[in-house]
Amino acid sequence: MTWDWSFVLKILPRLMEGVWYTILVTLASSTLALSGGLALAILESVSTTFGRAFVCFWLELFRGVPTLVLLYFTFYVLPEVGIILPAIPIGIGVLGIVYAAYCSEVYRGSLITIPSELRDACVALHLSPNVTWRRVLIPLMIKRAAPALLNYVLSLFRETAVLFALGVPVLMGQANEVGYESFRYLEPYTLAGVIYLCMNLPFLYLLSRFKDKHA
Repeated sequence: MTWDWSFVLKILPRLMEGVWYTILVTLASSTLALSGGLALAILESVSTTFGRAFVCFWLELFRGVPTLVLLYFTFYVLPEVGIILPAIPIGIGVLGIVYAAYCSEVYRGSLITIPSELRDACVALHLSPNVTWRRVLIPLMIKRAAPALLNYVLSLFRETAVLFALGVPVLMGQANEVGYESFRYLEPYTLAGVIYLCMNLPFLYLLSRFKDKHA
């Protein structure tokens, strides 16, 4: 099969539509993952033994089950009990929850590295627990966890490709549809790979900047 530039120009608008959905899903899922991971890390830190065990159970569940299994379960099994959701919210929710579990461990690790003397200073200054978390601990957690969190956002961006299995028109989904309709796979899959690589570059640049800054 030879490369056909006219076919490339024909399918490029559909692939760019997939780029838009990929960016949308990545932004929404990342927001859910980063905020949900922070909430889980705080909840695990301030909970009782039972509460921590409950949080750990859910973390291990979402980190241990493959993402595709969770997507299929949510999309195909939940309607059998009367819960019907569109594919895009399912994709955003599942990816966000799965990566919230990973991000929570990053936040928790950064919390452990904060010196205990800092908390003692907050107590000495008569700061309430709410103010201590909001003004002191959470900003430090985010700052120390930022490079690793950005790496997870990059991983989440790449994993949006699996949403084609639910019919979500992300970039990989559009490339698949073009291939099925035209029986030409060289151009759509090659273009999809090149576009994914180009979209990766800003993340890689930010990661390198973080590494240089914190080296």
